[in-house]
Amino acid sequence: MVQNELLENSDLDDLESLSVSDEKIETRRLRPLASFFDFDVSIRPTQAKDRISRRNIYIGILLGIALIALGFLSDFGAVDDSLFAKDALLSADTVVSSSFSAAWLFVALGLFLIITRVLLLFYGRDYFIGHKFAAVVIQKPFEHSKRIADSLNEYIGVRYRTRIVNVLGLTSFTQHIIDLQHPNETKTIPLYITKNGENISQKWEDLARQLQKPAVFNTADGIIEIEPQDIQKSLPDLISEGKVAISDQNLYKIPRSFKIVEDAESCQIDPQIRDSAFSLFSGIMCFSAFFCILFFSFIFHLPLSYIPLLFVGLILFVVIPLALFLRRKRVIISSQGIRIKSKWLFFPSIGFLIRPKELEYIYVFQSSYDLKYTLVIGADGLTAHIGRGLSKEDLEWLRNFINAQIKHFMCH
Repeated sequence: MVQNELLENSDLDDLESLSVSDEKIETRRLRPLASFFDFDVSIRPTQAKDRISRRNIYIGILLGIALIALGFLSDFGAVDDSLFAKDALLSADTVVSSSFSAAWLFVALGLFLIITRVLLLFYGRDYFIGHKFAAVVIQKPFEHSKRIADSLNEYIGVRYRTRIVNVLGLTSFTQHIIDLQHPNETKTIPLYITKNGENISQKWEDLARQLQKPAVFNTADGIIEIEPQDIQKSLPDLISEGKVAISDQNLYKIPRSFKIVEDAESCQIDPQIRDSAFSLFSGIMCFSAFFCILFFSFIFHLPLSYIPLLFVGLILFVVIPLALFLRRKRVIISSQGIRIKSKWLFFPSIGFLIRPKELEYIYVFQSSYDLKYTLVIGADGLTAHIGRGLSKEDLEWLRNFINAQIKHFMCH
């Protein structure tokens, strides 16, 4: 394949012969395919492959087979004596027809899962990094592989970013990504991907030094460079050294997006916006499921012994989804650090504490997927996204205000 051909060539200058694509510049950050990725660039030339996890693909295929089996095992015809046919006085033809339709719905969904998972086996990206050039090979089903290359001098730096991964509109987790950034994101090469951000700053610094590139952040205001010696310094130390600017102008001109409560020991900030991965569609589906249970309970005159099950359904399909959907964040700043809490139906949780020495950065970021702004508070192995969906101006005010509170409570 292309990578073997590249590595067999000891003279990296021959990579100049690789055709650079004339496609339009892609600015949207590409989603990584692998859930964990570790590109070893300590020795070059080197190569790596980014693929969907085989485990996830096989799980999807097995689930599809199970759905198809469930469809074929459903009762297509002999339902005349079913509970629905007797108690609801439905005609046998109607019951057979609805059962048949439901069974084939399972079969269709199973086939869809299997086909899409099989196609993912043929989708991937291959990467090569030499001493002077880097190359990307993009593979898609039913298409010829696309190979693009460029000089390492054209790469901006080693970027660290976080990405919120939404799981079926129900929950989410944070993905930590370090990549070799190019102005054309199609040429950007992932270097390290993980769900566990522990020691991510050390990894970021090591990769920047190995590739002899600056460490960079993409904030809402553009790209900023971080000096290697400052990567692992705490934010209070950077503020004390004057490397993080704080403006006193409009410091207490509080936007309507926030509610601030201060005393001598702490400062509490409540963003006035819901902060949850639980989508409106998921909430509607849960509510609909509960009312369907109530409807069939009324139609079929279920006995009183089913009331505890209805109570469980109320908790699972109404109370918990409502709490998830209406969740809000609370930020408390004190000499102990920054505590991030979640408010569940107006009752705050204990949350988690980021201690001063663990606090690394606070920046406003814009998602390259839905273009929403969010304030990210970063610590080694931990990130908190605050105020996602608020305006850039309000979040920039919040960043400056939190930095001022850090200076007041943590810098002595």
